Amino acid sequence: MEQNLKNCYFFGTFNPPHLGHTRLAEHIKREFSFEKIIFVPAFAPPHKKTLDFHHRFNMVHLAVPPSLGVVSDIEKSLEPPTYSYKTINKIFETVEKSSLWDGKVPFILGYDAFIGIEKWKNPEILKEKVKFIVLKRHSGVTDEEILALKERGFDFELSNAEYFDIESNKIREAVKRETSTGLSLENFVDKKVEGYINEHKLYR
Repeated sequence: MEQNLKNCYFFGTFNPPHLGHTRLAEHIKREFSFEKIIFVPAFAPPHKKTLDFHHRFNMVHLAVPPSLGVVSDIEKSLEPPTYSYKTINKIFETVEKSSLWDGKVPFILGYDAFIGIEKWKNPEILKEKVKFIVLKRHSGVTDEEILALKERGFDFELSNAEYFDIESNKIREAVKRETSTGLSLENFVDKKVEGYINEHKLYR
């Protein structure tokens, strides 16, 4: 493994960020010897309605310890909708090339999302500028289907990370169903994130 590997990018809505996100990031950081994981909350995702960026950014900031990485607001400077290729182009304009992997942006993505990568906006830019770190998820996608994407020009490494079965939508539903203030999210989110959700009455 090259010694100049520095940063890996973790894109997502993080609505809210949960323990599955940070545990996966910790594993990827160790497995591929990254200096830090840069969490990139989506500012205006094209296919999802989501909580205000301000709250999601603040929650990721609370969830990510400095030893793991940082949270970036890079997508705030982009014209909506914030397709991934726009963010990748912006990263190329602003970061030191020594922080990239073989001149490409390391980008964490699950099997279920990666299998549809050719349908993303401007996939040729992603082929050119991204090295994906692909995570296995319980999605029914086979290894053969994923490996076929390499033959079609996508650059990636398969991670041996174990998928943590926590879903943001189930956390939101649980908060919405709970009418009292006694709901505990300690098994799903960081305590500071739980406090932020309760303080700002999010997802109710």
